[in-house]
Amino acid sequence: MARQYYLALKGLLLIVAIYHIALGLLGIFAKNLAVALARNFFNFNLALTDQIYWIINPFATYVLIFGFFMAVAASDPIKYKKVVYVGVALCTVRVAQRLAFFFIAPEGLVNNIDPIRNIIAIIVVSSIGIALFVMTIPPKHSIRPDSQIG
Repeated sequence: MARQYYLALKGLLLIVAIYHIALGLLGIFAKNLAVALARNFFNFNLALTDQIYWIINPFATYVLIFGFFMAVAASDPIKYKKVVYVGVALCTVRVAQRLAFFFIAPEGLVNNIDPIRNIIAIIVVSSIGIALFVMTIPPKHSIRPDSQIG
C-alpha cells in the first residue's frame, strides 16, 4: 500500500510537470496559440498586442521553470517535499485567482464565463492541490519504495 501511495504522488507530480512544461514551451515558441489557449482553457479574451506578445516570454518562462521544479519533485517527492508544497501554494493561488476573476474581472476581458466550466476548473485545481498536500503526509510506515514495507 505504501508503494502505491508513493507512486500515486510521483504520478500526480509528473502530470503537473508535463502540463506546465508544455504550456511554458507553447508560450515561448508558439505565441500565436496564446489567444486560443486563453479563450479555450483560461476562459478570457486575449488581444495579442505588441506588449502582450512581449510579456508572454517571462510568464511562459516562469511556467516552464515551475514545470521543471515539479519534475524534480516527482523524482523524489520525499526528498523534495518543500517543492511539492510550492505546487500546493500555486494551486491555492490559482483557485483564489479564478474566484476573483469570476467575480471582479472587467466585462471586456471575460469571455462569457460559463459558471459550470469555472466550477469544474476550481474543483480540478483544488483537488490537485489537496491531493498533493495530503499525499505528502506519510502513512504510519515509510513510503519510500526501497524501504522495508511491512
